[in-house]
Amino acid sequence: MNTETREMIATIERVFAAFANDDHGPLSDVLSEDFHAFENGVPFTGHELFGLMRKHYREGRRYRWSVTSPQVELNGNLGVVIYVNRGSIAEVPGADPIPMSWLETVVLRRHESGWRLAFLHSTRTKAQSGT
Repeated sequence: MNTETREMIATIERVFAAFANDDHGPLSDVLSEDFHAFENGVPFTGHELFGLMRKHYREGRRYRWSVTSPQVELNGNLGVVIYVNRGSIAEVPGADPIPMSWLETVVLRRHESGWRLAFLHSTRTKAQSGT
């Protein structure tokens, strides 16, 4: 994995950590001003997605996410990362986390300060029978 690839994946992981810890301060450093997302068939602006994640956090939900099996394409100042997000959701404080996974695509744009997410498309995977 080359340096550019590691930097793009690290940017995605910083976004995950900010959302998981309800620490939206770092997001202005890793999201483009025009960031938007498609989350399970619903479009969100960055502001709307922040609000949704903050609401879930205040309700006690705890999320863990990870970038696994990434496929990275880089063309100038644009990068695309396609991966399986393997993680979990604990619905209430003290609950056992429920393992989940999502199929995700992220478009990143290089800025003077580094890579920033411009777009995220996330779809929860279907449960496998017998698992």
